[in-house]
Amino acid sequence: MSQKAAANTVSRKRPGREATRQRLDHLLAATAALYAERGYEATSMRDVSSAVGGSLAGLYHYCTGKEDLLYQLQYRTFATLLEVQTERARMAGTAEERFRRLVIGHLAFFASHPNELKVCTYELESLQGEQYDTVEALRRQYHRLVSAVVGELMGESSPAGRESRRSRHATLFIFGMLNWIFMWYDPARHGTVEEIGEEMLDLALRGLRRP
Repeated sequence: MSQKAAANTVSRKRPGREATRQRLDHLLAATAALYAERGYEATSMRDVSSAVGGSLAGLYHYCTGKEDLLYQLQYRTFATLLEVQTERARMAGTAEERFRRLVIGHLAFFASHPNELKVCTYELESLQGEQYDTVEALRRQYHRLVSAVVGELMGESSPAGRESRRSRHATLFIFGMLNWIFMWYDPARHGTVEEIGEEMLDLALRGLRRP
């Protein structure tokens, strides 16, 4: 399934009426909370219907089943993140300034969507076939967006935007820091997203040892 076709599929699930859109938003948020707490396999469509306070039959107005809910959830999460971060990367500034915007933007997005982050981290492999391929394509696009800025920071100039082994590994290390935040982050204990982001940036840009 192409990304355009996938977008059309999601848009068909989201009719223009505001009330219908809000119900789908509520459904996907409740699904994310359930999948994050119980896991995808342990959650049934009946669990979802109970969480949203609707009928089981009514859920099928918005999806074809729990795998489709997982797909819509992951597609929407990565598509929204990619769109927002692409705009940040296009803003004028040095490579370090753009890198800072991407890191803090990523943290801010997932700090406000912790359930979605957990589901996207743990449950990607639960998707199959075209749905998996479509979401994975979005993830690769996002990786390339960040990797291009990382490569620029490292002084690399690869042909046709191809990343080197070094910049690829550095990008994966950075995503490891960013994506594992849901395991420990508590604003009351650790500070704001901006403060945590600056600490991560300091580590990534300057390392553990001070000059």
